Amino acid sequence: MKIFITGGRGMVGNFLTRAFIERGDDVYSPSREELDITDRRKTIESIKNFKPDILVHCAAFTDVDGCEINKNRAYLTNAIGTQYVAEGCAEVNCKMVYFSTDFVFDGKKDSPYSEMDTPNPLSIYGETKLLGEYYVSHFLRKFLILRVSRIFGEKGRNFASSLPVLMKKEKKIVLTDDLINSPTYVVDLVNAVMFLIKKDVSGIVNVCNKGECSWYGYAMKIKEILKIEDVELIPVKFDEFNSKKAKRPNYSVLNTTLLEMLGFSMPEWEKSLQAFLI
Repeated sequence: MKIFITGGRGMVGNFLTRAFIERGDDVYSPSREELDITDRRKTIESIKNFKPDILVHCAAFTDVDGCEINKNRAYLTNAIGTQYVAEGCAEVNCKMVYFSTDFVFDGKKDSPYSEMDTPNPLSIYGETKLLGEYYVSHFLRKFLILRVSRIFGEKGRNFASSLPVLMKKEKKIVLTDDLINSPTYVVDLVNAVMFLIKKDVSGIVNVCNKGECSWYGYAMKIKEILKIEDVELIPVKFDEFNSKKAKRPNYSVLNTTLLEMLGFSMPEWEKSLQAFLI
């Protein structure tokens, strides 16, 4: 198959590129310099020239606080850029796989969010990613929207990679204990994506590791796995973090029952975290 991947230099895109190549697919994964998805003409032209069977759209502006500061960039990249990619896919009649987020929800629910729950984003990031979902479903009949959360792993800046480094420098680290969601290991995520693509699943599917935790609980588990003793982790409420620009959902755990019904079961986040760290 011919696979077009946007954002192929990012963590998820990098792992997906390798997975498709190992499967024997013909993969085109242009860099940001080679393809600016906010340029409509060039984006559609690039897709038409390659004529993919599947396009996986990983490119995004994912800095949640940065999106509040630079709203124009957030809308151009996450919403309008996604629209242009969807238009290109419509031109060649290829399926589009789009990565969305748990931040499309407001966190006011006290149980995991299913694919059927009504989104209500609190931040510009969540709003622009939800707009991306709309454009994908509006322009295309063949699409797969994946709602994911708190991705960690190699080849990217993420909590599980950066916290151990910070623990070597600091004796006290302050973390929120009231923002709850599910860490997701990029290896497990990519395995799930490859499974869903092979099964030709369409629609919206939640993909994250089993279980839930706060940032404080996440850090405590990292500290436990790495057997770090000389660092004090201090739990605080999110509202005490005055430097944060964007509102976050207090509870954005995703229900993965549909994924399991389709035949794929994600591991528990603690086991995957240990596999990554050790």
